[in-house]
Amino acid sequence: MSFSKISLWVSCILLSIIALFYYPKWNKDTTEATISWDVSGYYWYLPAFFIYNDVKKIEFSNQILEKYRPTPGLLQAYKHKSENYVMKYSSGQAILMMPGFIVGHTAAKMFDYPQDGFSRPYQFGIFLWGLLVTLIGLYYLRKILILYFSETATGLTLLTISFATNFLEYGAITNAMTHNFLFTLYTLLIWTTIRFYKTPSFLTATGIGILVGLMALTRPTEIIAILIPLSYGLILSVKDITGRITFLIKQYEKVILAGIFTAIIGMIQLLYWKYVAGEWLVYSYEEQGFSWLRPHIYDCLFSGRAGWLIYTPVMVLSLIGFFPFIRKQKNVALPLLLFSLLFFYITFAWDIWWYGGSVSQRALVQLYPVLAFPLAAFYDTFTKVNTKAITISIFGLFCVQYNFWMTHHAHYGGLFVAGDMTSEYLKAIFLRDQLPSEARKLLDTRKIYKGEIKNPVYLMTDKDSLNYLGNICLNDTVQFSPAKRFKLPAQKGWLRASADFYTDQKEWEQWRMAQLILKYYKNGKELRNDVLRVQRHLDQGQKTNLWLDSKLRYEPDEVEIYLWNAESTFKICAENIKLIYHTGE
Repeated sequence: MSFSKISLWVSCILLSIIALFYYPKWNKDTTEATISWDVSGYYWYLPAFFIYNDVKKIEFSNQILEKYRPTPGLLQAYKHKSENYVMKYSSGQAILMMPGFIVGHTAAKMFDYPQDGFSRPYQFGIFLWGLLVTLIGLYYLRKILILYFSETATGLTLLTISFATNFLEYGAITNAMTHNFLFTLYTLLIWTTIRFYKTPSFLTATGIGILVGLMALTRPTEIIAILIPLSYGLILSVKDITGRITFLIKQYEKVILAGIFTAIIGMIQLLYWKYVAGEWLVYSYEEQGFSWLRPHIYDCLFSGRAGWLIYTPVMVLSLIGFFPFIRKQKNVALPLLLFSLLFFYITFAWDIWWYGGSVSQRALVQLYPVLAFPLAAFYDTFTKVNTKAITISIFGLFCVQYNFWMTHHAHYGGLFVAGDMTSEYLKAIFLRDQLPSEARKLLDTRKIYKGEIKNPVYLMTDKDSLNYLGNICLNDTVQFSPAKRFKLPAQKGWLRASADFYTDQKEWEQWRMAQLILKYYKNGKELRNDVLRVQRHLDQGQKTNLWLDSKLRYEPDEVEIYLWNAESTFKICAENIKLIYHTGE
């Protein structure tokens, strides 16, 4: 058996073992279940349409949220001005999950489980289908890479992606997210594109149309995937581009057919919006959007919160690999490089650039079939064992260990807190198995000011009744305190918000922990916020003074302070609330 096939088998077997035995999410409950958080949002269409026949009002939601608690509240949809509820996410992922849903629904009926869309058989059906999609993606990725690269380079690339990147998390464990499915759709699109240009046919053209349609229906920004079949194999010279246009004109019937299938699939979402909201186009992400003129490049690549090259450092080899890839196979490399740059730009422009509870940059997982090309090209530069090869091998093995450590502590170990990581906290826990006593606070206080605070400017204290929040108690019905906004004395320096907190019943679920929030503005536009999750540092039945340090960045001119109970039903009180500014000098 060839090395690349052995690598494929090793990857598939070990990923399956990790999925089924190490951390089987299908057997977990509440927010750790397979159908929870974003997955539940993608999935909500299926029970709404096929079990409850309740697409507009989704009245079954309260019952499901109370019984299974996949999210702290109704995050899957929002109430439209039409008085109907509109799903937040587009419907493509729900369509892709259909085989798992059918298996789950059939099993629930056969084995006498609740046929409510969320009982154990549904969780297992979706999970198992997600795992199978992972294995299909790896199978076709090998078929693609072996056309261009050696057995060794192809095998090493499969092993690297499987075990040294966050594909391990999203391919094996959290495998019902869009990223794993899109990873496989990208491999199928590249494979179908190669076959189309080798032997144009109506079948491959139909495949391209369906794949692009499904990708865009799953995540609208994936519409850029159409550039892969359009530009694949182009050197990007005038002669080459003219030749491609001529070729596509000659194949116009097939091109039109592909376009028709893409449009038909895209119409599914438009018809849903029209049926539910009475409008053909609905922006269902509400206040969330893109900063096209200011993409979060540094944060997405190097931040402690979710920096791709911080948490998936092995992919620097892929970026380096574009150089030998372009030298040897320019016609394939240049279009994929330009596509990758566009993909990075769109992904990094999203304002929620850390993508919720993300292990590394999860939104880049679907790009890995493209980045596998330069990664394999990098490995192909090694023709013998030498110092360079040994150094890269050691680095690769370190990345595997680091990735396994991170994945373990994202679930069992508890040190990796997805979405809340900071550079300081990562340094404190790096490759450790136990949490240093002082480190937990670094999750919330992104920066800790360790010096003596000199010449503080009190923006809010209990001495100023006009600009004071008072003594606050939050509970299941009072979720928010009043908010107070203040002009900042300067745009650089430090803020410290502090209060004495007390609760007689502690909230243990992280996402429901009460939050002390500082929100920053510039010219009336929100820039960012800093958060202290109170119960993370609070002992039940004991009044404790807690504080949040925040270093001013991005030149804000105003700050707003308030408390939020984060959908928790437990009572928590705060008094002696203060907000001070100091220069840090």
